Parts: sequence; structure tokens; C-alpha cells
Amino acid sequence: MESSGEGKLDWVGLPVIATVARLLCRELTLQNGYLRLENRILKEKVSGRLHFTDEERRSLAEAALAMGRSLMKEVVSIVKPETILAWQRRLEQKKWDYSERRGRGPGRPRTPDHIEALVCRLARENLWGYQRLRGELLKLDVVLSKGCIADILRRNGLPPTPQRAGLTWQQFLSRHAEIMLCADIFTKEVWTLAGLTTAYVLFVLHLGTRRIVLAEATFSPHGQWMGQMARNLLMSCEDLEITPRFVLHDRDKLLAWDFDAVLTGAEVKVVKTPFRAPDANAHAERWVRSVTEECLDHLVLAGLGSLQRALRIYQDFFNSHRPHQGIDNLIPERRTTGEMLQNTAAATPDEDLTVECEQSLGGLLNSYYRKAA
Repeated sequence: MESSGEGKLDWVGLPVIATVARLLCRELTLQNGYLRLENRILKEKVSGRLHFTDEERRSLAEAALAMGRSLMKEVVSIVKPETILAWQRRLEQKKWDYSERRGRGPGRPRTPDHIEALVCRLARENLWGYQRLRGELLKLDVVLSKGCIADILRRNGLPPTPQRAGLTWQQFLSRHAEIMLCADIFTKEVWTLAGLTTAYVLFVLHLGTRRIVLAEATFSPHGQWMGQMARNLLMSCEDLEITPRFVLHDRDKLLAWDFDAVLTGAEVKVVKTPFRAPDANAHAERWVRSVTEECLDHLVLAGLGSLQRALRIYQDFFNSHRPHQGIDNLIPERRTTGEMLQNTAAATPDEDLTVECEQSLGGLLNSYYRKAA
């Protein structure tokens, strides 16, 4: 009896459910009919071709394909069903399109040019191997493998570290500038009672400050005189608080006598330049050009005293008044004492600018300075 009662209740509920379903279907049918009519009317109002974005095409294609091909032909009216299918094929092709990746070529992308230039710079400036270079690059937030570094060096013609060249003369001199002295001898013809006589000028330059420490002339540069000049050089360095460890000069036999012996006895190492390599002592060679072109070539020198006086005046001008490009246009004495050139141009108005000239050797050497207000 209970089972029959329960069955009777189910049969009673079925018509209610069917009625609700028919009402819902009728409502959806009416809504669908209205929307299709509205869509057709709106489409007739629009003139010309409709344009869709990629996102709109994707949305329409997904919604249309979900209905199936048969129902899609009845419902879709804004575009042709074939257009929907063409959109679908295009989306599928775009998903599997790797043309951009193929354009980059096979393998990993090449190392950027600025990174490659940095690797070459570190390799040229240091005697480091691949692992040491890799560690230095990691400090700079540049991650490269050992093989990549090796390929970069190979492409740029840089051999591994055991075969790489050592220090250049310029690197050697720059690293020892504060304890390096450069010496040389040049000649100057001087008028005497016997006519033109060759005078020998020995000078020594401190590489770090570009200061001329010693400049002496003689007609007879024998061993005893050269030894005394070496002792005078050591005393001048002591007065200037310069502690030389190296003296660089060429292979002139005059310098190889007592001059080298006295310096060696004072624990100063003598470094001789290679044969026929004046550029190895370029700073001394440049001073010879400066003193001759700026001073000695413009004077008629009578006697050794006249030459020595001109050398001392030019030495004082060179050390105290002449700016030098090799030390950022500073003056050697100011660089030695740590005094920097003051930028008074911004503090002094142009109308108050007064410049005075200090002349030496009859106006041959001029030095300009601001006159105090």
C-alpha cells in the first residue's frame, strides 16, 4: 500500500514538472525569437561591413561552435557560419604558430654586444682565466657560463690566460708612478771662447707629480760628476718627501757609471729601457721637447752658467706655474702638496676679473694669475 501510495505521488508530480518545463521553454523560445528579430533589424540598419577584434572573434566562435553546426546555421545571423569556422581555423593556426621563434635562428640567443665588450675589456686588462672572469661578472650581475666566456674570447682573438701578454710599459709606469723617477741626458750647444761646445744636461722627473727633481749641466759628464748627481738626487727626494724605488732611464753609457752604482747602493732599483725604444721613457723624452721648444731654442747661451741659469728658471716655471695634461691640468707643486686649483670663476663676477702676468726670461715664459681684489 505504501509503495502504491508513493507511486501515486510521483505520478501526481510529473504533470506539474512538465508544465513548468513547457512554460520555461516557451519563455526561452519567445526570448530567442525576439533577440533574433532584433538582431536582424539592427543588422539591416548597419551599412557596410562589420569589423571585429580578435577577442570578439574568439568569443563569437566559442559561443557558436558550442551550439553545433546545424543549430549554428539557424541562429547565427551577424556573420556566415563559414566565417565562424574560418575564425576557428585561424585561432588554431595562431596557437601553433612559432614563426617568431624560428626567426631568431636555432640555438640560444647571442650575447649582447655590450656584455661581450665588457668580457673582452676584463680579459685585456687582467691575467684572469675563465672562472675568474665569470666570478667578476657575477659581481656585476652578469651571468655567463665558462663556455660562453671562452667562445667570446675566441671570437675576439684573445687567447687563454697562460698565453695572454703581460704588462705593457704604460701599465707598469702608471702602477709605479708615485715611486718612479725618470732620468735622461740630452745635449745643448753653448757658446764659449772655444766656439760652440757641447753641454750635457742630466735631469730627473718624478713620474707621479711630473715634477723636475734635478736638472744640472756639465761639459764633462765623467763618473765622479755622475755619482755626485745621484747623491744630490737622493737628497732632493728626501727634502721633497719622495721615496723612490725605481729609476728608469735608457742604456746611455754615461748613466751606467757611478750614477747607477750610487742609486743601487741606496736600494733604488735601476730599470733600463729596451734597445731603441724611446717610447718606453716617453715622459722624459717629452720634457726634452718641452724645455728645448719653450726655452732653450729661443736663447743664445754663452757659457755653462748661462745654460744652468736658464734650466733653473725653466725648472721653477715647470714645477710651479705650468699646468700638465697628464695630471688633469694641475701644477706639479700643487699636486705634491695636495692643493687643488680653485674655481674662482663662478665666485668672481666678470666685471671684477683682473688677470696679471708673471714673466720670466724676458717674456719667454708667461704665467697668468688672478689679482686679489
